[in-house]
Amino acid sequence: MGTWDVGPFGNDTAADFCASLDEAAETDRPRLVRDALLRVLGTDDPLDQHLAVEAVAAAALVAAQCPGGRPVSSAYGPDLPVLALSADLRSTAVRALDRAQSETCELQELWAETNEYFSWLQSLRLMRRVLTFPAPQPVARSWARIDAWMRCHAPASYALLAPPADPVEVEDAQRAMGLRFPTDLVESLACHNGITEWANLVPDQPPMSVAGILDHWQMRVELAGDDPDLTEPAEWADEPWWHPQWIPWAQSDGDAQIIDMRQGPNQGRLGNAAHDDSGHFEDAWPSLSVYLTAVADALEHGGEIDGNSPYLTPEGELWWALTGKSELNGARLVPAPRTAARTTPPHE
Repeated sequence: MGTWDVGPFGNDTAADFCASLDEAAETDRPRLVRDALLRVLGTDDPLDQHLAVEAVAAAALVAAQCPGGRPVSSAYGPDLPVLALSADLRSTAVRALDRAQSETCELQELWAETNEYFSWLQSLRLMRRVLTFPAPQPVARSWARIDAWMRCHAPASYALLAPPADPVEVEDAQRAMGLRFPTDLVESLACHNGITEWANLVPDQPPMSVAGILDHWQMRVELAGDDPDLTEPAEWADEPWWHPQWIPWAQSDGDAQIIDMRQGPNQGRLGNAAHDDSGHFEDAWPSLSVYLTAVADALEHGGEIDGNSPYLTPEGELWWALTGKSELNGARLVPAPRTAARTTPPHE
């Protein structure tokens, strides 16, 4: 199998699979995608590398139709469109990706012998992440679930959540920035105007108040100025250090989680802008509402977000840390208790 890239379409077998999709009738293409996924789940070990490659390509096509999914831009992907794929294929695609990177798969063994092994695994991880994004709930509903969990299990942490923001202050900040906040950010601020002091209440940076959002945005814009080294992408990066249409909704030590408000299909996605690096959206969340839904799900049902899981400190405070971490500064971390069993799979 000729391979030239770690992406899902960067090899001869995947290119041939995509060519077969183009040759098929439009109404048959979804069935061919499903069949490629099911073949790897119905095959005994060891899993043939060619079947695994086709399944990875099929999973990429499913992920492309999910919120936050990357469009198929490879020249070796299908030239013709694949009709809308059913939501139930997402869980099937996740299981197929897990099989493709298992130790009983020939494809995994081949990649493990190369210097690009971890890049290949990362490409599968990002696809898997998109496929498991939850269906977004209203922001107020997600915050109500998060609040209820903290009141019950981490009341000291709950006490650090600020009351709702003043709508007038929200409007004034938007006017000062020359930006309209996305609806889910406005709804989030209507629940909590950030937190009253630093706390590790969410998997990424803690949410800011309206004043904090405005201050951080103004600071970034002033520092960037007209400097092309800060306002334009470097040769090694896809994004600049800062863009004035990025809204920093959460921040810690100068590193911000940002909402991208540039026009286009990705408007509203969450990315990151470190204080000493370019912005990036490689592992972006499709929206703040999806992110907060995932946080609520992880607290209620268990699970992780970007490799982090919720724990309780000895003082009973909520603390997000790398999954499997057992202590913080020598003190024992306890896995956060679940409050409900999951009854509905993501996207359904």
